[in-house]
Amino acid sequence: MYTLNAVGSYHISEPADTYIYDIVPVAAGLAAISSDDSLRLLDPLALSRAPLNSIRRVNTDVTCLKAFNTTTEGDALIVCTAGRDGRVCLLDPRSGSKVGEVRTGELGFPRTGFSKVQSLESGSRFESVCTIYPTF
Repeated sequence: MYTLNAVGSYHISEPADTYIYDIVPVAAGLAAISSDDSLRLLDPLALSRAPLNSIRRVNTDVTCLKAFNTTTEGDALIVCTAGRDGRVCLLDPRSGSKVGEVRTGELGFPRTGFSKVQSLESGSRFESVCTIYPTF
């Protein structure tokens, strides 16, 4: 059995009662999505400090986060977020810029309202950026 010691922690103070859904490692630190529909870039060596970057409203009801690498070596540079709004957003967490966006209605899915995206899966650079699993 391993003994683990907490060496740092991060707490979202505003808005109240916000919690983190997912955390993934990226080249610039740790990317995290939370219940306030934000993407935050955290410094893993200074978790008690403010985020390195924060992007508000990445999706409506954000549901998932995946990191992927745009090169064959090194750590992930880009993240994908998806939500119940039917959008998949590609973001650079370092700059906060949106690299791309796809909506489920643009993928050949029925346009009866919108399709919620519940999960994403990323492949290698040579296979696919992500596979989208919508729910109807």
